[in-house]
Amino acid sequence: MKKLNRYLIANVIKYLLITEFAGIIMFITIEFFEHMDIFTRSFNNFLLSIAYLLLRSPYYIHLILPLAFLISILILLILMVRGNEMIVARTSGISTASLMKPFLVFSLVLVIFSFILAEWIIPFTSSASDYLYRVRIKGEEARVYFKNNSIWFKRNNIIYNIDFFDAKKDMIKGLTVLEFSETFSVIKRYDAKEGIFKDGAWYFADVKERTFDEKGLKTKKTYEQFKDLLQEPPSVFKIADKNTEDMGYKELSRYIRRLKRDGHDVKRYLVDLYDKIAFPFINLIMVFAAFSVGLRYMKTKHISIGIFAGILLGACYWVFHSVSLSLGYSEIFPPLFAAWFSNLLFISMGVIGIITLRT
Repeated sequence: MKKLNRYLIANVIKYLLITEFAGIIMFITIEFFEHMDIFTRSFNNFLLSIAYLLLRSPYYIHLILPLAFLISILILLILMVRGNEMIVARTSGISTASLMKPFLVFSLVLVIFSFILAEWIIPFTSSASDYLYRVRIKGEEARVYFKNNSIWFKRNNIIYNIDFFDAKKDMIKGLTVLEFSETFSVIKRYDAKEGIFKDGAWYFADVKERTFDEKGLKTKKTYEQFKDLLQEPPSVFKIADKNTEDMGYKELSRYIRRLKRDGHDVKRYLVDLYDKIAFPFINLIMVFAAFSVGLRYMKTKHISIGIFAGILLGACYWVFHSVSLSLGYSEIFPPLFAAWFSNLLFISMGVIGIITLRT
């Protein structure tokens, strides 16, 4: 059995590496052609684009890994059928559970590898690639700074402080604007509770305006709505701020605790937090899915059918997972359930599929 386990793992690793490499090349090609006008604007941009795409590679590896693992197992199972190795295994009394065992152990290694990528490597490479693309390649300004979980920037004699920027909704909560005189004394201050970017402009609600002179507070006004208190588009703040997809589990946990402390709604962020644990376990689920599908249709000897079945099954998972997360963001599903629903559904289907196999 040890020799069989080594044979199975060695072959699935070989097909996994080939499938991963093919998937990465596909994603890199798509992204290159998507931004080709910017990447080929100059020779310097072209060189920077190569560095950008290399920095994006860990994210693609993480994203493709479960599907590549599924396809690799299916290819191996079909090749074993073609070479009559499956018949030999069956006649030797080797059960489906015994065949699955090395793949399950290897899938746990992939779970750990996937979590390490998401926790320590992807946050760094994603931030670096985003900065490289926006600032070095596109030439956007980077005069925006993220400090103590707040965004600070200066324009002429005005300083802006954003307490919380929601990159998904293009929304700001808690804006302070300080206008200074030539002697660096505050002459005007705006405090806005909430603002949203729509139709190419910022609209802020519940805005308080205060003006000052040498004696102190001069006037005070309140506006229900105030337009163009801020001129910068949301893309400027996305240079400084980090997406939840680019944060590790610990970093996102700290971010959520800070939002809770400041009274912000954190349900949609909890969905992303729980998903960071749920996503790596897709690799484990893919073992059940591959054996459920692969052995059920093991009479076919066409590798292309196995690959197609794997891609179709993987696509079904992504659809269910995306819908489940969207329902979590919309607060229809509880955050924990939204993150784990697809995993629970597909592992249940995989187990049922294996149990009902005729061996």
